[in-house]
Amino acid sequence: MSPSHIGALIPIVAIVFGIGIGALAVWTEHKRKAQLLDQLHRERMLALDKGVEPPAIASGLVGYLDNANRKKRVEPRYQWPRAMRNGLVFLFGGTVLYFAIEQAGGHEGAMFALVLAAVGLANLIFAVVLWKQEKDEPPPPRKFD
Repeated sequence: MSPSHIGALIPIVAIVFGIGIGALAVWTEHKRKAQLLDQLHRERMLALDKGVEPPAIASGLVGYLDNANRKKRVEPRYQWPRAMRNGLVFLFGGTVLYFAIEQAGGHEGAMFALVLAAVGLANLIFAVVLWKQEKDEPPPPRKFD
């Protein structure tokens, strides 16, 4: 085999093994959970056949059986600052990218940078709408668990 053939095989093998390892991890985790659930089911059915109260399933044994173990996400009090920040980042980033590509001599390619600026402008409009909405109607009080 020539070095050029080996060079062509390296990315193919890397992609196949990378996807294969990910698929193997998903499959083994599924089999582990399926086996655990099967054992729990058999144990509960045996307890019911004997007339004994079946044991309770521990929360979070197989995954998130309930929301008790799930990490609670704290919602910010106001939503408009995040939309404003994202809008400014996209608007300024798209504008700077447009002028940078234009300066480098690619007028046709520079037009695609304006897509980022348009997304930023849309986020800024969304932030204004949210700001007016949240100003008129204050959000419900936060719940601290």
